Parts: sequence; C-alpha cells; structure tokens
Amino acid sequence: MEFPRPIRQFCDASGWTLFHVVMLDDDRLELIPVLGQDDSDILHEYHSSLSGEGKLWIPMVLRELVCLGEQSVMVRIEEGTIRVYLRKVFKTLGFGP
Repeated sequence: MEFPRPIRQFCDASGWTLFHVVMLDDDRLELIPVLGQDDSDILHEYHSSLSGEGKLWIPMVLRELVCLGEQSVMVRIEEGTIRVYLRKVFKTLGFGP
C-alpha cells in the first residue's frame, strides 16, 4: 500500500516508521505506530515498516482476511493511529470518494 503524500509527511515528521497492524473488522485495518519506548512483541504480532517512498507492506494473512487486493482504500489519521478503510465502507461512514 502506498500512503498519500500528506500521510507520508505526517509519518516522517512524527518519526513513525514501524507499525503494529491490527484487523479491526472485515473492512478496516489499524496501523499503530511502534515507538522506541513501546513494549511490542515483534515476533508474535503483525508489523510493517514504512519505506522511504511511503510504501507499507501489509502481511498477506491480513490482506486476505480483509480482502485487501488491488482495490482503493481510504487512509486517515485518527487518535494517534492510522486507519485504513476499504472502498465499500466509505459511504456507510459518510465519506464520499
């Protein structure tokens, strides 16, 4: 997945390069930044690192669970995390593409 420029710039400014990836439901993922002081279990949880070009690899297991293939997503920063919404939920959330 490639982050839009404003999201990428926010991540750069905030020092967010590693994310704990959580499936919220069939239509949403949450990317929680892993900071230096966090006690995160890197070996037993899903994590992804952000490339310098703003690309984030989502683990295959999670991509299959949320049907995240070659479809459009909406990416928002919400409450200190990044949320990824699949296109099919845009309208139900009140967002227009």
